[in-house]
Amino acid sequence: MADHSAVTEDGGSRRARNKARTTGAILDAAKRCIAEGGVQATTMDQIAAVADVSRATLFNYFASKADIIDVLVAENEAGFYIAIDAWRGAGGLTAGERLLGIFTATAHYLRRASPIERVLVGVSWLNWNELTGIARIERLIQAFGGLLEDGRHRGEIAVFVDLRAAAEIICNTYMGVIHAWRMDPDYPASIRLDAAARLLATMIMPTASLPEKPPKPPHPNL
Repeated sequence: MADHSAVTEDGGSRRARNKARTTGAILDAAKRCIAEGGVQATTMDQIAAVADVSRATLFNYFASKADIIDVLVAENEAGFYIAIDAWRGAGGLTAGERLLGIFTATAHYLRRASPIERVLVGVSWLNWNELTGIARIERLIQAFGGLLEDGRHRGEIAVFVDLRAAAEIICNTYMGVIHAWRMDPDYPASIRLDAAARLLATMIMPTASLPEKPPKPPHPNL
């Protein structure tokens, strides 16, 4: 009897590669269309044309423009969660130093951001898709909350501090600075993020002592 396992596996992997290529082409096309004409003006027909796929194929991959935007925004935000996990795992740092490191890493990202990344930051802020927008904000709050919980376990944050409220304050401040940067290309985001992190750390941990310079990142890409 012939062994079809290799054929099946090869066919399956080939389909997966083709699907990944098509998905990538659609997302790249969406970025180009948005960068050139903005989110509102971009249509599914335009995206299909730039991606060189049929309209039917496009809708087979994404049911709506909102679904495409959600994926683009999620990809754009993924780096933050990689960064916060890296800072949470960094040894020998206080919660205040980790918070300062995250805000500093964000400043580095904003300085390098491309025009399309600036647009996607704006889309995230404006909650293009309200339901997923709420989920993204909650995930951000929980990420900062995890960092604070780590600090409490190390005895750095007093038990009377409401960690949920503190995480929400950090999140709102963080998003506010990024929103100001999105609105004004000349906004001094690096200065504001540094000052905000130091102020927040002092509010939550009054006895915290922060270095004049931010700590070195735990990973060279941060």
